Order: sequence, then C-alpha cells, then structure tokens
Amino acid sequence: MTDSSACPLCSGRLRQTVSERDRDGHPLRNVLCGLCGLVHVDPMPAQTDLDTWYQHAYRTDYKGVVTPRSHHVLRAGRVALERLARIRPLLADRPCALDVGAGGGETLYLMIHAAGLPAEGLEPNQGYGDHARQRLGLPVRQGFVERDARSAGAYRLITLYHVLEHLAAPRAVIEVLRDWLAPGGHLVIEVPNAEATCQSPAHSFHRAHLTTWGVPTLSRLGIACGLSVASTWTSPGGGNIQVVFRRDATAPLAPLTVLDEITRHYPARVAQVLSGHTPLRHWASGRPLTRLAARLGRQIGERVRVRGQADPRAILDSLVADWARPGTGLRTGEPGR
Repeated sequence: MTDSSACPLCSGRLRQTVSERDRDGHPLRNVLCGLCGLVHVDPMPAQTDLDTWYQHAYRTDYKGVVTPRSHHVLRAGRVALERLARIRPLLADRPCALDVGAGGGETLYLMIHAAGLPAEGLEPNQGYGDHARQRLGLPVRQGFVERDARSAGAYRLITLYHVLEHLAAPRAVIEVLRDWLAPGGHLVIEVPNAEATCQSPAHSFHRAHLTTWGVPTLSRLGIACGLSVASTWTSPGGGNIQVVFRRDATAPLAPLTVLDEITRHYPARVAQVLSGHTPLRHWASGRPLTRLAARLGRQIGERVRVRGQADPRAILDSLVADWARPGTGLRTGEPGR
C-alpha cells in the first residue's frame, strides 16, 4: 500500500471517510474528496500489486472462473447490445474502434459482427484475453493502457466500460486515450454511480473499485484532459452513469477555476446521498425484493437459454440479429455494479 492522501482527480487533501468496509465485509477505507466529490480508496494499492492481480487473479476472485462460462457470455452479450444501442449514432460511419478492458470480448465481438466496425481490444487479464483471442477469434492485445504503444490519432471511437473505477491513476490513462483519438473522435466511459441507492448500503464499495464517480466528477476528468462532453446518461435504476467525450481539434485545456466550478456543489450532494442511504430506508423502498426477483429471473432465463450450448460464438451470433431490431426490450438490470 502507498499513501494516497491526495485526490486522484483534483489533488485535494480535504476529505472525509464514508466507508471502512467493502461489500464483502473486508477492511477497505473509502474517502470523499471535499473539493471535487470523488470517492476513492485510501490508501491506494501499489501499482505493481494491481498489475499482478488484474493479470492473473482478478477474474477468479470476482467471478470464480479463469474464463467466462456460457451464461456469463450471454449476460455480457446482452449488456453489450444495450451499450452499443446507446451510442448507435456514433457507429453510423463505422469508425475504427478500440474497446479498452475488453474482458471476454463480448462487446468487441458485437462491434465487429453486428455493427460492422473495424475494431480491436485491450485486456489485462490472461484468462479472459485468451478466451477472446482463441475462442472468439478476436484481435485482443493483452496489456495495460499506460504501457501499450498505439499510434496517435489511430481511433475514432474508444470505449471504456467499467474500467475507469479500477484505475489508481485515472487521469494518466485518459490522457493516453485522448492522444489515441483522432480529432472529432469519441471516448465513451461507463462507471458505477457514486449516488446510486439501488444497492444495499453495505454493498456500495467493491475492493476492486479504487474510485467511484458521478457525472460531475467524470465530466471534470475528461475536460481536464482536453476533451469536451458530448452527452451524459444515467441508468434507469441509477446504478451506472455514462459520459461520451469528444476530442476537438483545438480545444484548450480548461483553467482550474472552470474545473472547480463543475464540481463546486458535488461533494455536499454525495455526502448527503451516502449518509441518507441507510439499511432501513433501503428495505423500506422495496428495492431489495425487486432486485432479488429480477436477478433470479435473469439467472434462470440465462441458464435455460444456454443449456447445452458451449460455443461462445454461437451464443453471441444469436444476439447479432437483435442489432437489426432496435427496441427489442432486452433488460439487464444494472450491469457492472
């Protein structure tokens, strides 16, 4: 562990502790930055430890598997369809794309085979990367953004789905991705929402999530890196947020006064949400039973659909046809939380 008293977003040192445990009950301190409202782990794990964990152990710790099972593929494929549908206008001219944190390759597979994009992926985990390459035949390179060489301006679309929250140095990564974007290109980032109340209060923080974002803090990050905000989105249940950024050819870096104004009132808002998200209020809302029923129904449906089907290509090919039929009503709950 290293001392990470400075906020990874604004370098501020005014903070308050908002949690001492992760969702599994293990010690994990999360603090709220009093200047910008970013929630982050303190202290941060050492980068070398993070690299080793994500390369070899993260998937087994999180999912209990080295490579995704059939129902994992189906679930991730359905989520990928919904994500691509949200950015469908960006795909119209078939931009050269990069999916960062490609996982088992489901999003990348649908980018290529459903949306027709020239696309490739980057994934740090050995097992999931091998699965994407060997079983799905995808161009996925194993590695980390900070140590991966790509040509400047090589992509017109870069996607980062539930990756940013795992990074100890998010700004450094976004600056690299900005340089990989061509002028006019878009960077799509989806993360868990710091203001989410759809989950149990005890389940708000995962040990793999080093930062927890809101639309204001995520917007500030992109703007600080020389990007402009093209659109924002919050999932129906409030569990996830998405910001689409655009790289403008001559966009100047915003001064600190502008950045501070973006998040001026956000720390107080997050503190109020977190303090008000109590077990009693959560159970009184009826959400636990609703989420449990939805989860059980989804899991049963997934296992029925993939019964006897071991080929991940066939599972994803069954979803490709849905791309031509927008509005099919696929519901996946709150992916990524």
